[in-house]
Amino acid sequence: MVAPEHAENVTVAACVNALSSPIPPMILFKGKSLKPEFNDNLPAGSFVKMTKKCSMTSSLFLDLIHHLGKYKAAGTCLLVFDGASCHLVYSIVEAADHHDIVLYCLPSNTTHELQPLDRSVNKSFEHHWDKETLLYLYQNPGKK
Repeated sequence: MVAPEHAENVTVAACVNALSSPIPPMILFKGKSLKPEFNDNLPAGSFVKMTKKCSMTSSLFLDLIHHLGKYKAAGTCLLVFDGASCHLVYSIVEAADHHDIVLYCLPSNTTHELQPLDRSVNKSFEHHWDKETLLYLYQNPGKK
């Protein structure tokens, strides 16, 4: 099997909690125009944004803070995130404070070892995603 030549990355900003109450993801696609099919089959409350480089920006992270504020359980919550410069803007701190979200920034260049979701949930998800993708490509020759 050969991977599609023009495959693109998608960024999924996922938040989880120990209360078993779902927090819908924020999904970033590269491009300018939001195609209706990008919203197909997503969990209720998910939202899709288009970006120039398919990566997080300060304004998108601010959107994520407001999104988390809408879906988090009542009371204070902790958001653990990496030290990317787009996360370190005062308007984000203000929005987090407004939504009763405590921000905890991990040291730069350490998230591959320290980020709880990367070390547990995402690693398993990526393994199963790759397995299902290969199965789909095998069962549907010629489709991308």
